[in-house]
Amino acid sequence: MKDAFDEFKAVAFKIGSEEFAFHVEQVLSIEKTQRVTVVPAMPKHVQGVINLRGTITPVINLSTLLFSEAESNPHDYSSQRYIVVKYEDKPFALVVDEATDVLDIPHDSIQTNTITDQNIPSYLTGISKLENRLLTILDVDQLLISEASALKHETLNYSLGSVEHEIQHSR
Repeated sequence: MKDAFDEFKAVAFKIGSEEFAFHVEQVLSIEKTQRVTVVPAMPKHVQGVINLRGTITPVINLSTLLFSEAESNPHDYSSQRYIVVKYEDKPFALVVDEATDVLDIPHDSIQTNTITDQNIPSYLTGISKLENRLLTILDVDQLLISEASALKHETLNYSLGSVEHEIQHSR
């Protein structure tokens, strides 16, 4: 019998043909995409903001963030999803090409020393080999540390304030 501590639940998703996973405890919800309000002067990977159940939520394109450029593969935009996560009590909607499943990942399937480059980002916690799949395990908190500080920029705060004002007055 397996011990509950021998594995953890993860949300698996795709960006292009690559598979990734977040620990399920780092995920608030998975949502269909919706119209994004563009915010001027934001980094290329920040698509803008959405109104997610009354909360202004930044939308970050994970393909652009992780790979510097969006994958050149043709996208099926109908399968794109937002994986909504929380960092410092604020939600972030992370755009992925497809949310595939929630699965159990055994701790002993994760290899952390597969790449020896010292420039590996801190948000890459390991690679899990499951049957015929390789999943790169990402840590949401580490991924968003730099994003949260970048999104505290005056332009975004000003823009978010005006968007929140519009939403409150449109009710």
